Amino acid sequence: MVRAFTPVLAANGGGAILNVLSAMSWLAYDGANAYSASKAAAWSLTNGIRLELAGQGTAVTGLHLASTDTDMMAGWDVEKNDPADVVRAALDGIEAGKMEILADNNCVQLKAALSADPSVLYPQAVPAA
Repeated sequence: MVRAFTPVLAANGGGAILNVLSAMSWLAYDGANAYSASKAAAWSLTNGIRLELAGQGTAVTGLHLASTDTDMMAGWDVEKNDPADVVRAALDGIEAGKMEILADNNCVQLKAALSADPSVLYPQAVPAA
């Protein structure tokens, strides 16, 4: 999709691309490993595309969000973001020139934990002593 629009954006002096990612870009869940791996790859791709398109004046922003009240999450009884709040955060972040937007507190905490030992995020995987 990005490749299809890149020439149009370049011809108009640049623009902005928002790539919707997930908290699962940074965290795996048992039973959802393929989804998590695909979102991790999309996060990496977002960073790469950002570098590729900087010279043409196109900003590339990654939007990370946790559970949000969408059709995808309809069957889950968990706390969910209001989609309007996520959209507002995304638009505000693009306007502010942010390269990465963390749409909710779950994502803020999760990204901060990435520098910790993996046992912090995956205590259930720590071998028994």
